[in-house]
Amino acid sequence: MLSAPPLPKDTPTPSADAPPSPEAVMRTCPNCSAALEERKCKLLCTRCGYYMSCADYY
Repeated sequence: MLSAPPLPKDTPTPSADAPPSPEAVMRTCPNCSAALEERKCKLLCTRCGYYMSCADYY
């Protein structure tokens, strides 16, 4: 059985092309794509002012 030739060193690894984790997606602002900061029971975007309450998850 023949094996595949080795990949060149500059070939990206599969983990580099992996989709973001669900937690990372939930902590990204839907308006401007900035990272949301957690403040008490809210996720707040410091760039555009968007916020989501922890009660919005349920």
